[in-house]
Amino acid sequence: MEDASTAAARARRRALALGALAAWAIAVPWIARLLGLELEVPTRLEVIDHVVPGVVVLVCCTALAHPTAAGPPASLSWLGIAGIASLSGVWITATHAILVPEAIDGVSPWGAALLHLSAGPPIAILAVWMLLADAGR
Repeated sequence: MEDASTAAARARRRALALGALAAWAIAVPWIARLLGLELEVPTRLEVIDHVVPGVVVLVCCTALAHPTAAGPPASLSWLGIAGIASLSGVWITATHAILVPEAIDGVSPWGAALLHLSAGPPIAILAVWMLLADAGR
């Protein structure tokens, strides 16, 4: 059986990794513009699809990384916050899933589609993994 400090340190590392992915999600639209891989969508849509869920995940990560804010790993509050982060990752993924058929049909460029899709699935997978791994403790 591991002690509470080891579990808290592991939860903090996971939250920091999730926070890095959230920062990537926020930055993707502007990095895409710098690389010439932008999509033909208004900036407000980029904010709704990247910045809002990215900020939600960052807030969740801040709470999860703080030793007392979210409670101990596997506590009800901790699991709720991790669940919100996973839903935000699903949000990013779901709003960009249409880019694959568009890229296949030649409507959207493959580079832009893959870059925009690079943020959501890793956030969703890591957050769900955190949720399931710590729920069993």
